[in-house]
Amino acid sequence: MLRDIIKKEIQDTIMSPRFVFTFLLCTILILLSVYTGINNYQAELKEHSAAVALNRKNLEGQQSYGTLAGLGTKINRRPQVLSTVVSGIWEAVGRVAVVNIAYDPSMIDSKYSSNPIFAVFGSLDLTFIVKIVLSLFAILFTYDAIVGEKERGTLKLALSNRVPRDTLILGKAIGGFVSLLIPLIIPLVLGLLILMIYPNISLSGGDWLRIGIICLLFLLYLSVFFTLGLFISARTTRSSTSFLILLFIWVTFVTIIPKAAVMMAGQIKPIPSVHKITAQKDAYLQEIQKEAMTEYKKFSDENPRPGKDKPEERERWNEKYKEWAEDFQRRLTGKIDEKNAAIERDYQAKMRQQQKLAVNLSRVSPASALMFSTMSLARTGVDEHERFLNSVKMYKPIFTKWINEKMMRSLNLSGGEQPKPDLSDMPQHEFMPERFGESMTRVLPDLFLMVFLIILFFVGAYVSFLRYDVR
Repeated sequence: MLRDIIKKEIQDTIMSPRFVFTFLLCTILILLSVYTGINNYQAELKEHSAAVALNRKNLEGQQSYGTLAGLGTKINRRPQVLSTVVSGIWEAVGRVAVVNIAYDPSMIDSKYSSNPIFAVFGSLDLTFIVKIVLSLFAILFTYDAIVGEKERGTLKLALSNRVPRDTLILGKAIGGFVSLLIPLIIPLVLGLLILMIYPNISLSGGDWLRIGIICLLFLLYLSVFFTLGLFISARTTRSSTSFLILLFIWVTFVTIIPKAAVMMAGQIKPIPSVHKITAQKDAYLQEIQKEAMTEYKKFSDENPRPGKDKPEERERWNEKYKEWAEDFQRRLTGKIDEKNAAIERDYQAKMRQQQKLAVNLSRVSPASALMFSTMSLARTGVDEHERFLNSVKMYKPIFTKWINEKMMRSLNLSGGEQPKPDLSDMPQHEFMPERFGESMTRVLPDLFLMVFLIILFFVGAYVSFLRYDVR
């Protein structure tokens, strides 16, 4: 009997106009999102290669280590291959970090800054389609699953044939959910096949595992709204009322709660503006520059430079000055790095508290849970951005130590030509993407939340239907 109910539910749904419309729209959107994601990734990959080559050319073209220290080096973020599926925030937070001896590195040159029109419309990826489009279709498939049959009289007729209520609700749930998955699974499989065979797209076994978990999260997210629709349909007496309630809940889950969570976190855990932090760093840099002028004047007064008629004493003075300058430069840059690190550490601690509060508040919404979990798995979220920026900040003192040593050793106090920089021993920035286990640690709370909501809504629908008045 259960099998017949499931079969009938699938047949009725597939033959309906809303299923045909859902299937066509989802096929177009999903294939378009995969194609767009592949093109964006390949364009980002070409830009990354060109930017790395240009940065190397600029470094090699510097006339001295002094100009190289002022210019610094650019660390270009390599695009993530899974951004073809989940674009995340990386298009908005910057692609390049400048590392020099003076300023604390930060991310610049985002896709939105180079072309602001992208910020207006945003990106089209699979997460957006599932979060917005398919969750709405889940409501359209279920808002009249129970109450609609009551209004048409078919529910009373079915139960008059001694069909157990628990079997009927279970059959309708399984059949309806299978029908909902068809517009997702078929185009999704086609999209992943395109991703697999497309040239210059290389996915490792770990990447496919991450894609598999992302697809599982898609199914769980749709299950939340599907079971919610069954629950509301079994608690109302009119299909129009059921639809309005579900639409209100959808708007609350998808748009209101995430935005309200960020606003509340900003009020509860305020943080200073970026401009204020930058002003503090600039003010301290000016103090250091004044201190450098004072120390240089003191050294010059205590160690007057011999004249040209005393070449041996002048040579000894030059060596002494180089040693003093190297030590002094090391101490100054150490002070700058230490002060900037203290300011940044305080700012980052407050920002992490605010972010953690916003995330925890917004996780009440399954839409937020889907966004955070898929971005973590695709390594295009906030955590991966912070990991990359922290790796650049850890690289800065290494680069600073190298350039200071080179700059001091290449000083030519006789006024001759400065040697051109030798980049053969220049330290290189290294970044290790987050491991799968670390990503799953953050994904599990969102996964468990969705499973909990599915069980809660289905049990509510099951119990409500057992007591439902079909007259």
